[in-house]
Amino acid sequence: MLGSVYFYRDTDLPFFELKICDTSDLSYKKHLHEEYSLGIVEQGESSFWYEGKKAGVFSGNIVFIPPNTLHACNPQEAANWIYKMLFVHSQWVQALLEGEGIHKVEFPIVEKMDGGRDRFMMARLIDDLKSDISPLEKETSIMCVFLRLLGGVKTLRKKENPAKERPGLKLIRDYLHSHFNEKVTLDQLEMLSGLNKFYIVRLFNASYNVPPHAYQTLLRINHAKRELRKNRRTVDIALEAGFFDQSHFIKVFKGYVGTTPDHYQKLL
Repeated sequence: MLGSVYFYRDTDLPFFELKICDTSDLSYKKHLHEEYSLGIVEQGESSFWYEGKKAGVFSGNIVFIPPNTLHACNPQEAANWIYKMLFVHSQWVQALLEGEGIHKVEFPIVEKMDGGRDRFMMARLIDDLKSDISPLEKETSIMCVFLRLLGGVKTLRKKENPAKERPGLKLIRDYLHSHFNEKVTLDQLEMLSGLNKFYIVRLFNASYNVPPHAYQTLLRINHAKRELRKNRRTVDIALEAGFFDQSHFIKVFKGYVGTTPDHYQKLL
């Protein structure tokens, strides 16, 4: 009997696929993926075989599988097995590594999540990829997770060039001001600025103290506050500012302002 299996994709970000599997009793045969595979075990335990080696996988483990690695995973109790798997194209990951100046990395196959921080980070990633947030924010979220994983593994980095003034960052900031209510992707910002998109998030954050997607959100919130002062309808402001619906607008607005748009408007 097959339990619930769901797949999430984003047409704007074709390099990833998210698989959510709850209570499946499938016994997977040995197989491999062309993509990097990042698994998050939420419940249960499984016997994990990879390239002639065996390991136990338990709740709270992260399973990282490089491309073309032969493996098989067989849960001990199907009804108690819940996991999520993120597949990311190898070209995207390699570009991320190059952007960080890393030319060699030795990933652990199975690693235990490092307390609440890692659990929150992984849960946030899954929520982001399932949601209708902007592709800019989704791709940034994936980057953050991979870079967090890289922080705990053995890597060899190339020597970085001395810091240089990067006029491309101002182009990005100006573009976000002009297109704050539109869908923006890192690929667009790369073409605009001439900067590698895997540099952009880190460099923009270093210069302006927030990543590009958060900067865009701040611009949307500031626009909404100005329009709320004009006693306009919340639903109209939400769509005009670039939020995909009113409930999303209310949630984000409250997170930044500390109150709902309606309450903010009444206080004016």
